[in-house]
Amino acid sequence: MGLLIFLGYMFLEILFSYEFTKIVTPFGFFLEILISAGYGIYIIKTLQFSMYENLILVMRREITEEDFMSIGLFKLVGAILLIIPGIFSDIVGILFLIEPIAIIIARKIFPRRNRDYKTPQKDDDIIDVEILE
Repeated sequence: MGLLIFLGYMFLEILFSYEFTKIVTPFGFFLEILISAGYGIYIIKTLQFSMYENLILVMRREITEEDFMSIGLFKLVGAILLIIPGIFSDIVGILFLIEPIAIIIARKIFPRRNRDYKTPQKDDDIIDVEILE
């Protein structure tokens, strides 16, 4: 199964790269490889800052812990795919860098644990009393 996925990836990578090279010439393809690799390295170097911002969102309960981990994982994988030469890997890498798309893909791939962030309900039958002697 893994071999078939790898062969399918290689076929798509060659097809996309060939069509892109026909449009922008080999020199343009070379520039695209350099620019996308530089951008991927930049993303890896600044990954800690974006993870810090997402950690603040977790503390504010604007995103869940699972979303926080999937955003970080997909951002790292997307940056690595940008460093790898080729058009198809760059397209997939850019898709992984878009946070809503990364969350949707992660929810499809990884099973979600059920967690309720509800506040405990107050019991109206309990009376709080202070006794003085």
